[in-house]
Amino acid sequence: MYFWYILRNYLKNFVITLIGFALLFVLVDYSFNFAKLPNSSNLQILYIFYVFIDSIFILYPLALVFAFLLTLNKMIKFNELVSFYSLGFKPFKILKPIIYFSLFFFILIMYLQSTKIAYVNQYAKAIKNNMQLKNKNLFLKYNNSVVYIKELNPILKEAYDVKIFVVKDNKLIKIIYTKKAKFFKNHWISNKAVITTLSKDRWDKEEKKLVFLENFKPKILSNLKTLNTISLSDAYIAIKYFKDIDLNRVLSIVFFKVFTPLSLIILIILFFYTSPIHIRISNVSIFMIKSISLTIFVWGIELLLFKFTKQGVMPYYVIALPFFILIILTFLILRRYK
Repeated sequence: MYFWYILRNYLKNFVITLIGFALLFVLVDYSFNFAKLPNSSNLQILYIFYVFIDSIFILYPLALVFAFLLTLNKMIKFNELVSFYSLGFKPFKILKPIIYFSLFFFILIMYLQSTKIAYVNQYAKAIKNNMQLKNKNLFLKYNNSVVYIKELNPILKEAYDVKIFVVKDNKLIKIIYTKKAKFFKNHWISNKAVITTLSKDRWDKEEKKLVFLENFKPKILSNLKTLNTISLSDAYIAIKYFKDIDLNRVLSIVFFKVFTPLSLIILIILFFYTSPIHIRISNVSIFMIKSISLTIFVWGIELLLFKFTKQGVMPYYVIALPFFILIILTFLILRRYK
């Protein structure tokens, strides 16, 4: 009974907080980009929807902590927390519904970050740029091949003027050229590809329909040029198949998506074990202000480290440092509490 009571209160605060943050994010973004958006009301609504989803991915760690602080404040103010302790409840038993839901929501977001939904910010950017989200002059190494793409449209999943140089034992053995290729079911398809096979004696040339470049996804290609975002599944494919990518940039995105929410979930445990249990014992308002400030500070540090690691100033693993520091700090507090 107690589990669902605490969870219900926390869920209510979490939904209100998350939607409030997301709407504020959308309002600010829409105000700044209104002049750049197309006149179509349908596209503007779609843009707002994409920005709203993207804001949830960015701000949900903050919402998890702030919703907890609202729930904790209510429990202290109405003497619920001290009543739980009086009934013999252990601290973690009271905290269990909140931690379980936070971890569940974190796993849900990680799953969504492994799908196409992870690219909602690119969809919004495409609308803002009048669907002209294109990359030009991509030159990448893929397994034993070197691939050149003159123009790529990740939204339409089309590539133009594609040349593939197949190398074996440091020798060029084949050149594949197509004017246009379309991505379909994890492969690129060209209805009219020119294949030139090189040998010591002669060059053989043939023209045919070709299915090639498995897992060479348009979203991965589009992001490898700037690498502002990438889904977790595409990050795995990029690391596995692409030989000349900036590994630090890919892993910095993955580490930021994983360790930032985990760091703030650890903060929930830290705050609970250091919180007052009754309004008369200490100043609850000061505790809340300190907790909110520390939450924003940790989130800001993670964001700052992400910016540095993505630019190559620091190695990607420094993003995990705040998480491990908070783990050690929480362990020391729990040890002292016992």
